[in-house]
Amino acid sequence: MIIHLLWAAVVVYVVHRAMALAERFVPVRSDATEASASIPADLMAYAMSHSESWAQEDAVRAIQQSYEQWKDWNRVRSAMGIGGMD
Repeated sequence: MIIHLLWAAVVVYVVHRAMALAERFVPVRSDATEASASIPADLMAYAMSHSESWAQEDAVRAIQQSYEQWKDWNRVRSAMGIGGMD
């Protein structure tokens, strides 16, 4: 019985160490970082112009959702009320 418990402990330890090792090699992408990198600077400046962090997050979320819907940054600019860029 003790042998079986020891083997189970070894398996748990090996899985734990393998997960820690995999985290070193698998890149972790943050949605916020990815979204911030893909939003044009003028729209990001608009979102950051709000004084509260929750308002900034909501503005970024609205910009992302608008872009997912239209796939056109000029339409997003128009929807946010900041005009289009040629």
